[in-house]
Amino acid sequence: MEWDLKELKDKVLHVHGKPAYSNLSPCLNSIFERQEFARYHYHEAKTFMEGYMDDSYPDMELVRLVFSGSGSHREQLEDNKFRARAHIVGCVQSLHSISDILGHVVYYSLNLSQASTERDISLLKVRKWVGANRQYKRITDGLDELISHQGYQYLVALANYSKHRSIISLNFNFNLRPSTTAMRELVFPSFTYDGTFFPATSVYQFLESEFSRESKLVFEIGNEINRLLV
Repeated sequence: MEWDLKELKDKVLHVHGKPAYSNLSPCLNSIFERQEFARYHYHEAKTFMEGYMDDSYPDMELVRLVFSGSGSHREQLEDNKFRARAHIVGCVQSLHSISDILGHVVYYSLNLSQASTERDISLLKVRKWVGANRQYKRITDGLDELISHQGYQYLVALANYSKHRSIISLNFNFNLRPSTTAMRELVFPSFTYDGTFFPATSVYQFLESEFSRESKLVFEIGNEINRLLV
């Protein structure tokens, strides 16, 4: 799926004028930069851990290394885990930022005026404002699909917990049954945020799934904005 950003910028300039165009342009650039940042951090994290996550590393050696290992091999594992964790945190933060920036893109593209200050613009408020206009129903539906999903709710909790309380750690998920692949899995441990309990979650499965889901919705919402501006 494609989203013609030049078309959107040109339409906003034509329909709403230079101030809206000037506000929109850096937001559009940033939403795709954040997607690329998230993708970069994700692949870098996998690179640092792939030697321990594929079949070339014996199962029981990995168990011993994690639970009782020492020396240079253990130090290398911990160093790679640290680097992977840094990239995973960066991926989570960039992925979380995409939806926030999307709120600004919608606001400036439609030339909304409800915010008293720029700090007043948020995705939830923008969803409320566009929801009051039936002309924007497909945008509202797209935003609802984005923010109501359990993956988004988990992402928000994970990002805010790591930002304001403590950085979520990474654990190996060990399963000694040879018929499963769960043994070679990095997981976010369970945590509680704002009174809600979130169970342990596979790191890579979650990031892949939520990145794909959000990217699809961003493009759909963006194309609907392009369609509306005439």
